[in-house]
Amino acid sequence: MSTPASWLWLARHEARLAIRDLRHLMTAGGRWRIRNVAISFALLAVGLHLLAFGIVAPHAEMTLEAGTRGFTSITGTLLLTFFLLLSQSLEHVTRLFYGRGDLDLFRSSPAPLRRLFAIRVLAIAVSSILMSLVVALPAVNMLALLGGLRWFAALGVAVATALAAAGIALVLAALLFDTLGPRRTRFAAQVASAIIGSAFIIGVQAVAILSIGTLSPRDFFDSDLVLSYMPPPDNALWIPARAVLGSVPDLALTIVSAASVLIVPMVILSGRLGGYAIATASVSHGGSRPVWGARLFRTASPRQLLQRKEWMLLVRDPWLASQSLMQLLYLIPAGLLLWRFYGDSRGALLVLAPVLTMAAGQLGGGLAWLAVSGEDAPDLIATAPISPTYNLTAKVEAVLIAVFAVFAPFLIGVFMHSWLMALVIAGAIFLAAASSTLIQIWFRSQAKRRYFRRRQTSSRIATFAEAFSSVAWASAAALAMNESWYAVAPTIIAMLVLTATWSIRPR
Repeated sequence: MSTPASWLWLARHEARLAIRDLRHLMTAGGRWRIRNVAISFALLAVGLHLLAFGIVAPHAEMTLEAGTRGFTSITGTLLLTFFLLLSQSLEHVTRLFYGRGDLDLFRSSPAPLRRLFAIRVLAIAVSSILMSLVVALPAVNMLALLGGLRWFAALGVAVATALAAAGIALVLAALLFDTLGPRRTRFAAQVASAIIGSAFIIGVQAVAILSIGTLSPRDFFDSDLVLSYMPPPDNALWIPARAVLGSVPDLALTIVSAASVLIVPMVILSGRLGGYAIATASVSHGGSRPVWGARLFRTASPRQLLQRKEWMLLVRDPWLASQSLMQLLYLIPAGLLLWRFYGDSRGALLVLAPVLTMAAGQLGGGLAWLAVSGEDAPDLIATAPISPTYNLTAKVEAVLIAVFAVFAPFLIGVFMHSWLMALVIAGAIFLAAASSTLIQIWFRSQAKRRYFRRRQTSSRIATFAEAFSSVAWASAAALAMNESWYAVAPTIIAMLVLTATWSIRPR
């Protein structure tokens, strides 16, 4: 047995908490049996391996002689993975100071806070490593099966990517605390996390649209325009790419460099992390109410008052700004595509239709959860002189109006080109957002707004139903934009998904 407050003892404590949290996340607090979760993961693993086979099979024979073109493609994939891991790591590091309620207990114990936070930073790095391996393993397995065991070196690069992301996230969190203070860091870190997670892929798509007229990052990295600016194959920039292809010296250098990116900041900052956490403990996150909020109760109907109340909560909700910002940022390439090819080709509109429909379904589901399940004062509203149906209808209307406010610029741009196409896209957006909203209503369960990040754990059925309905409506929109009667098939599928979801809803 390890000595209490030792490195090993604290590591075991953090491991137990992580396993408990993971079990709750996977089983929705016990509503799913472990056996069902295992079966679901097995089916998911098979599906991911089949998908990976179709993507990586043409590249299995790539070797160290791939040259600049091959190295550019591999490096682009690594950069995409790195920014996604950095986004998650920054959120986890920030939650380290705000999300745990055991700081007073540890401060009163003989355990050094420096050691405690060093262990917790290492735990974040381990979780990032596991996430990176889960993402990379299907592709690496297929590459090793088709091209040889040398491809397993890519797992080492995946570990290095996660270590570097955790170290840089720690530095960014410290910079935010020092510059913004504990009151503003929480919100700023969440917004920064969303921007970082989408910045690379959005930037690549934006440049691809403006330069070669495509949304595909793969076509962009393979284009002569990009390759003309790339260094020769023996340049140090390609060390991670050569490590992926099985170069042992490059792999060792990559892992050692990434480990130093984590260890050096952790050693330097571990003594200050406890001070950050203590500072956040005395900060009130409620904030003061704006003066314009008093105008809410001017003469208006109860429905208008309820809608204004929902819009006010959505506008000032930090969880919405951080968790839904990434979905909104992904609309930037769609806007650039519409601007780039406006009036020149119907092809851009055919691509826009399913993209906007999918985004509307996801955004509508998130807003509906905040309005329905994330209601902060359900008992107060229950005592109001209005019926529950009246209240729910006003919430749904507020959500749908908010969704259309977000997508209005796109609809106006399409309308100027073709009013019929704008009508089709508007109908698809409405159906996708309304379907996700109905699913959230059918499976609503009261929770605090700060649990918005884990809203999917309330019901796996609702999560999958929302995804399937959004995909079905997006497919119907794409086919309808192409004036194909085959659009009826995905429409029927979407209706069947809604009907099945309604029939098994909790009573």
